[in-house]
Amino acid sequence: MLYCKFLFLFFLFLRVNSEEPHCSKYDFEEKVLEKMVRIEFQMERMKSEIEQSVKFVENKKTEVDATLKNIDQQLEDYSNNIEKLEALGTKISDTLTAKQQELEKNIDEKMAKIENKTLETLQAKIQELQTLKDEAVTPTITFKARLNSDSAAPAGQTFVFPTVLFNEGDAYSSRTGKFTATTSGTYLFTVVFCVIINKALTIGLMVDGSKYTVAAFYGDANYGCSTADTVAVLTAGQMVWVEALSGSSSGTIIDQDTSYRWNTFSGTLIHK
Repeated sequence: MLYCKFLFLFFLFLRVNSEEPHCSKYDFEEKVLEKMVRIEFQMERMKSEIEQSVKFVENKKTEVDATLKNIDQQLEDYSNNIEKLEALGTKISDTLTAKQQELEKNIDEKMAKIENKTLETLQAKIQELQTLKDEAVTPTITFKARLNSDSAAPAGQTFVFPTVLFNEGDAYSSRTGKFTATTSGTYLFTVVFCVIINKALTIGLMVDGSKYTVAAFYGDANYGCSTADTVAVLTAGQMVWVEALSGSSSGTIIDQDTSYRWNTFSGTLIHK
């Protein structure tokens, strides 16, 4: 339809603008037809070129659209990956922080246990050393006491030496005349008696009522003094005293002179 309109307008143009033909009508029509064919051929060629250009542009547009779509998809994927990486980084950071805190807590707990165990071990060692020290070191337990006047000596009497010269460890009683062991160990006890001329005295060094030593003292013209001793292995709480086994309940048997003759009872811990 468009082609027919074009031919009509073309013929009209030729009729209006052409001069009188100089040749035959047939020649004119032939030339017109030739021109029309050429024009048609050129238009077909132009149409084909335009269609190819349009198709090329459309193809390029399609390719560009596809490329843009691909780029958009890639950008979206990159964005999603970045979000995932950021989330993963946050998760890793949180995990590392939690693990670090847990590790620090475990280290603190282990250090506290080690410190407590070390302290307990040290305390046990100190206690052990203190026990060894206590076992190795012999405490000072010693005493010495004397009579302060002449006296009789009836059998069965426990001698009380009221004047205390020293009493380290406070184991001797000047009220009862008895020594009470405060520490288990080996002890040495000694008694000294000065007996009147022609008098006699027999004593026993007693441990909880049992005789550990029996000694007889006799008075001579020189007013001499004699000693008796014993070694006793005692446990804490056992008692030691001097008892008259035979003597006299009347008159003076024991001579006490503060300047020359002392009647004494002494004892000491020699080994623990």
